[in-house]
Amino acid sequence: MAFHSSQRVKELLRDYLFLMAGALIQALAMRLFLIPASLASGGVSGLSQIINHYTSWPVGLMIFVGNVPLFLIGWRYLGGMRFAFRTAFAVTMFSLITDLLVLFVPAQGITQDLALNALYGGVFSGIGFGLVYRGRGTSGGSDILARLLSRRRGISISQSYMLTDAIVMFLAGITFNWEHA
Repeated sequence: MAFHSSQRVKELLRDYLFLMAGALIQALAMRLFLIPASLASGGVSGLSQIINHYTSWPVGLMIFVGNVPLFLIGWRYLGGMRFAFRTAFAVTMFSLITDLLVLFVPAQGITQDLALNALYGGVFSGIGFGLVYRGRGTSGGSDILARLLSRRRGISISQSYMLTDAIVMFLAGITFNWEHA
């Protein structure tokens, strides 16, 4: 029995390390590449960048606030406690780190090249998302909406992502400009 308990603790620790690493890498993608280049990421993060553009409210705080209603829906319909704790941890860490990195990284990012910012921002974000999924969590936002649309409406997860991200990209084009969208 002690071995089983010890193994569960190791798995839990491993999962939360993946969640933390994923949140850090996603936040770095935002602060080093996407935000400085006015390249909106998809979903709630992209909406947060757009809101920040008009209000100067912190991006991380807007990510957190935007995820609260989706989180509650996800808890109710997608997975209960395990879903709730892992997603809450990942979203909270991503939000906090995104805003804390302002103190440590240059506001203009690493490069002024739009293509490089898009490439590196996408790669870093993808790695971060992958680590969060590896930790058996989600990054909130579009993840929750896509899973819910898939279960409730029979819309595939990939189509759900495409739909929500297309809306965000349209808004980003209006906000930043079409080249950046």
